[in-house]
Amino acid sequence: MFNVAERISALRKAHDLSQRALAEAAGISAAALSQIESGQASPSVATLEKLADGLNLGISAFFLDPSPDDAVEIVQLTERPAINLHGQSTLFPLGAHHQQIGFEPILVQLQPGGEFDHDLYGIRSKHAYAWVRRGNAIFSFHDKQYAVSETHSVYYDPSQPHNWHNNSDSLCELLIVRSHA
Repeated sequence: MFNVAERISALRKAHDLSQRALAEAAGISAAALSQIESGQASPSVATLEKLADGLNLGISAFFLDPSPDDAVEIVQLTERPAINLHGQSTLFPLGAHHQQIGFEPILVQLQPGGEFDHDLYGIRSKHAYAWVRRGNAIFSFHDKQYAVSETHSVYYDPSQPHNWHNNSDSLCELLIVRSHA
């Protein structure tokens, strides 16, 4: 099992940043970062995103071993961590670990009744693309709702209030690609 607190600390040190400097770059308090690195607090997915942006990395860097710096990186879904979000939603970070890119793909699986809202992910990004890989979902953006189904694509500003909800009785999978802040 990966120790996320140790990985955050190691990546911060590898980037030659103090806790205060990373906290400032990530938009969190230095006290919160200190608690996370010491294992006294567990970071939310939104906080992991902020820390990843502060380090100019994808969230996957907190969960994967470094790979050699090659021109090609193959991502196997079964080797990626499954991050459980509130029991009915699962996030799989698919981003490249060692490639410096300006976007990060994630796979979100929504069980029937599952949700994935703006408080959980994407709060600092200005652009996102979502593709419904399987099933159906309701995409809420501000006060409007949009029914989307398999093969539909949605472009949106994930820093605005939004939510994905699976109101069907079968699994819904979303491939979401967010831009780095």
